[in-house]
Amino acid sequence: MRRDIPHDCPRIEALSSLVDDEIWGSARDEIQAHAAACPLCGATLQAFRDLRRGLQALPDTGPGVDIATSIGDRLSPRTKARPTRRRIPWRWEFAPTGLAAAGVLALGAYLGMLLASGTTVQVARSPAATVFGTVPAGGLCLTAGCYERGR
Repeated sequence: MRRDIPHDCPRIEALSSLVDDEIWGSARDEIQAHAAACPLCGATLQAFRDLRRGLQALPDTGPGVDIATSIGDRLSPRTKARPTRRRIPWRWEFAPTGLAAAGVLALGAYLGMLLASGTTVQVARSPAATVFGTVPAGGLCLTAGCYERGR
């Protein structure tokens, strides 16, 4: 921010808006009164008015051709459109969740039947813990064939 601008001066945008006739009423009168009294704002306002007159004096020229037709093919996208994803019917959306839930329920039912049938599963223990166990050392059979023979 420049330090030579007093704090009560309007912003430069307000002076430009005054020249472009975008400010009306009392705000317009206040800015014009301030520009008449302030040498800095008065000079800026006069420079904006001179610039506007200079720009209006320029001839209005156009290209004479419509260039959109000549470059239109270059503006189109070069990538192919992505194929749209097929929507799964609503009745199949919950199939993975339903299968997982059925598996969990089946496993729970199987484990519950094992507990209810009274079959025991012996767990291998470390040799240090055999002092506290009810199975003598060497009396543990980890295969299913041991139980069929009556061991």
